[in-house]
Amino acid sequence: MADAPKKILVVDDEQQLALAVKIRLQSRGYQVVTAHDGQQALELAAKDQPDLILLDVLMPVMDGYSCLRELNTRFGRGKIPIIILTARDRMKDLFELEGIEDYVIKPFDHDDLLVRIDRAFKRRAAGKTPALPPA
Repeated sequence: MADAPKKILVVDDEQQLALAVKIRLQSRGYQVVTAHDGQQALELAAKDQPDLILLDVLMPVMDGYSCLRELNTRFGRGKIPIIILTARDRMKDLFELEGIEDYVIKPFDHDDLLVRIDRAFKRRAAGKTPALPPA
């Protein structure tokens, strides 16, 4: 019996980007749900229990930093692999984040994103978590 497809929550206020990522991930066999702000991401994470989260940093209602802190509180730091999506000028802020698996700089190559997702799942399957140490 085949394993159930992995579920990924894509969180980005840029709806076209979220849709493009969703389509690409679905073409690779992933189940994908999308949120467009941090509050919606928290609701969907509780409801859908994703295997991995792609989380933008700058969003309305609740930004990625606040969302990450709340995810860590609700589910445990590093329990769900989280890959941060960030603009190059926000990279310095990454070192303040705890419990992230990896990060991708916007604009990003979709193939690079797929490699990072695959690597995150392989690390978790090997019992390693998270890839990036806390600051």
